[in-house]
Amino acid sequence: MGKGTTVSVVPCGTYDQEDVDRSVREAVRLAGGIGSFIRPGDRVLIKPNLLKARPPEDAVTTHPEVLRAVIGLVREAGGTAMVGDSPGLGDLRRVAEKAGMLPVLEEAGVPLVPFDDAVTVRSTGRFQRFEIARPLAEVDAVINLPKLKTHGMTVLTGAVKNLFGCIPGKRKVQWHFNTGVDHESFMRMLVELAALIRPRLTVMDAIVGMEGNGPGSGDPRKIGAVIAGIDPVAVDVVAGELVGVSAEKLPVIKAARAAGYGAGRMNEINLAGTPLETLRLNDFVLPPREHTEWSVPEWMRRSLKDALTTRPVIDSGACVRCGICEGHCPQQAISPAHGKLTIDYRRCIRCFCCQEFCPQGAISVGKGWALKLFRK
Repeated sequence: MGKGTTVSVVPCGTYDQEDVDRSVREAVRLAGGIGSFIRPGDRVLIKPNLLKARPPEDAVTTHPEVLRAVIGLVREAGGTAMVGDSPGLGDLRRVAEKAGMLPVLEEAGVPLVPFDDAVTVRSTGRFQRFEIARPLAEVDAVINLPKLKTHGMTVLTGAVKNLFGCIPGKRKVQWHFNTGVDHESFMRMLVELAALIRPRLTVMDAIVGMEGNGPGSGDPRKIGAVIAGIDPVAVDVVAGELVGVSAEKLPVIKAARAAGYGAGRMNEINLAGTPLETLRLNDFVLPPREHTEWSVPEWMRRSLKDALTTRPVIDSGACVRCGICEGHCPQQAISPAHGKLTIDYRRCIRCFCCQEFCPQGAISVGKGWALKLFRK
């Protein structure tokens, strides 16, 4: 990784099996070729985005055809594939079935591996230990299969953020709790986790992404590309450029630069394949991004937190009181009151877990009154 790392961008206009297979193969070839990532006999864990049980057309999860194509490449290289993840919401098998991946796995005879058990792994970064899913410690290689989507906390969620799913179950919530309102610390954690996992290859599904109220309730948006590379940071930089978001506006990339991990600038990346100008979107809809709380004095943070930050907002008309947001809030800041759910913004740490997991799309990213005033 670092200066000179290659990221490939290959057009793909549909999820037709032949189109996806052709585009994924070309993207991987341009990134170095599958033989440079996978050796004969390697046990390979493929990590898609399996956030929650939604059909492929909703663009919440990695498309099954992208998974099928990568499984084919692993086998051709002489590797043995397995697929695993830790969904934010729901049972892994049910999520994989709803996302259209289970039939692909059954047809290929590839096992679906739950991330239930954890092992502690030492790190040399700011965070000295991580509890990661046991299968990750038992394979020879990891291939990262993210989906390009918006996210209330990270602006975009892609290659680096997808690896957060390597932390099993409720342990992810604990990381939100531990880092609290310090978003910079949370981003640094994501970067150090990616450095620890060290995927051999990342193949991003940017054929149809998600804009607006992502990562679970936004709108599908055709982007028309497959992106591939070794360095997940570099892949995210290129993905951002593809949808009109510079690296300077991506908190994860800022954290990567501070940590000295990956290629966090376009001039450090060798682009292969189709020029970005031919595919770039200029009207991709992002969530509100004004987290100005983190750049003001401490006394102002405390006294004007609600006014100066973006925050989750519940649409009471769309909310069905399922209780999922309550159960996933690391601060227990959501509770029923007067016949509806309310958020205690004094306790809320703006992790947007509630917005991410709401099955009704009833929670969106809103602005405090000061942000609205400043924008006007």
